Amino acid sequence: MIHYYFGDGKGKTSAAAGACIRALGNGIKCAAVQFHKNGTSGEMLVLKNSGADVFACRGKVGFFKNMTEEEIEMITRDHNENLGKVICGDYGLIVLDELGDSVDKKTSDIGLVSEILEKKDCEIIITGHKPIELFMSCADYITEFRCIAHPYKNGVKARKGVEY
Repeated sequence: MIHYYFGDGKGKTSAAAGACIRALGNGIKCAAVQFHKNGTSGEMLVLKNSGADVFACRGKVGFFKNMTEEEIEMITRDHNENLGKVICGDYGLIVLDELGDSVDKKTSDIGLVSEILEKKDCEIIITGHKPIELFMSCADYITEFRCIAHPYKNGVKARKGVEY
């Protein structure tokens, strides 16, 4: 089945990673792909250390609005390469963290994304910030994360081990 976790609230990546940990604990082969991220968040390190295959961007990754055309081209290449790896892999669960944002920003090949969505032999968990119609129309589970309060709004910077 396909899960889509989206919204401006905290916890989408952590929820997806938690489902992946559950699957790994039950002997299911898992992969996690991070889009617009470099794979160094605490969740991804735990998944990797627990036996999941983790794929992410290789170079500098910053806020999309601050990226150069060259950096955008680089992450697009990485995204498409990583999608190809999980399409060819024999996984029971695949986490596609921030794929919603990648589709929104056109930094992933929509043909490869569609190919992943057609995989019937695995669970797929997608995260993102917006209700992307492609995912809203095919997801079996849809969960919206809504921010009610967040310390960031009061000037508190992201804290290692809590927000990333």
